Amino acid sequence: MKKFELPTFYAIPIFLAIALKSGVDAFFEVNSVKYLYFLLLLFVVFFLRTGRGFTRTAQQPGEVNNLQSRLWVFVMLYFTFLTLVMILQNGSPQMVFKIVSPFIFFGLLIAAQDKSLAFAMALGAALNILVNAAFMPFDYGWVYWGGIRTFKGFYMFKTDLSYSMAASVLVYAAWNRYKPTLDFLLLAAIAVVMVVLANSRANYLTMALVLAFIAYKNGTRPALLAGYAAFLGLVGGLALFLYDPQKYLGFDMSNMGSFTQGRDRIAEVLLRYGLATYGPLELLFGKGLYADLLIYMENVSDGEPNGAHNDFLYQITTQGIFGLAMNVFGWYLVYRITMSKGRREWARGLIFIAFAMYIVQGLTMAVSLYALKTWPLAMILLLVHISPDALADEVSDKKAAVAKRKRRGAWGIA
Repeated sequence: MKKFELPTFYAIPIFLAIALKSGVDAFFEVNSVKYLYFLLLLFVVFFLRTGRGFTRTAQQPGEVNNLQSRLWVFVMLYFTFLTLVMILQNGSPQMVFKIVSPFIFFGLLIAAQDKSLAFAMALGAALNILVNAAFMPFDYGWVYWGGIRTFKGFYMFKTDLSYSMAASVLVYAAWNRYKPTLDFLLLAAIAVVMVVLANSRANYLTMALVLAFIAYKNGTRPALLAGYAAFLGLVGGLALFLYDPQKYLGFDMSNMGSFTQGRDRIAEVLLRYGLATYGPLELLFGKGLYADLLIYMENVSDGEPNGAHNDFLYQITTQGIFGLAMNVFGWYLVYRITMSKGRREWARGLIFIAFAMYIVQGLTMAVSLYALKTWPLAMILLLVHISPDALADEVSDKKAAVAKRKRRGAWGIA
């Protein structure tokens, strides 16, 4: 059920900061913008908490405060570890900051604890879809990638656009409680068209996961599935009409180098000349945040710096098993905080899909290095945390469960 939760006076700055966050994504390559946005978040959270008097309210039980304290301790330890890796091996302060940024981002928004942030995220998701779509008629929104013209919107890369579209559809759908309303269907259709035009094949899967999950949340009645099939058929037809289908990146696996765009070669080099040569300490702590780039340049004749296009491979190569374990533990803490107020019936399966999207994207790029990939996951988890079950949601879930049992019984399966 939609809930237009408007912000109180003290929450207006953070509401606007979240609703307009996609504007920061447009300046992804401008480091000063990212740092200024973080300073803005610090200010708006301080402004909000000062207005509330820094009091512990019913919204902020002791368990949540304890978990938040653990999260900040973890951030300091993780930051220290990455800094030591940078000093003793290689790397840059910017890389350290980007890797820990989703945990800082989540910690700040949890400290805000404002219910209006759910509406802010939904509004931001809608704006992200519509503003990017506005770039479709203009050359600025397009780029040639491997000789193929692809849509990127206001993002730097097509994968950033495509992943953000899938995440935006999921956020809006969750706020809308997965109902196939006209506004949602229009936003989803526009987002799907942009993902198709972006030629980002990995994100065909992330978008498919999102749409399949929404369909599942609406039940599995044949009429509804037929409606979704018609919807996707319409979207596919529109995309083909707007764009030449001969210019799409294909799925021909007879030439793996072409199919993976060189990712298989990068993985082979990092495994054979990197991890296979590591000693115990290097396997444990990695060889520095630039290790994947250095290993590839030193062992490939063209000397071109290509990094690991796989997050698991990147973290093991650069930070070792310990670094990978730290990153996984950080997300575990975020999950624990998310669930600290109890399980949300309306959000059943949502966290699983959010992590599934993140993992799928991590198969083709080092997602832990990019806030454009990590922050959407943190925002979805925040949405679950701050959005309690409404009575209508609970009734809907009970009715769905009864209907499901009746359907099974009718077929003699119960």
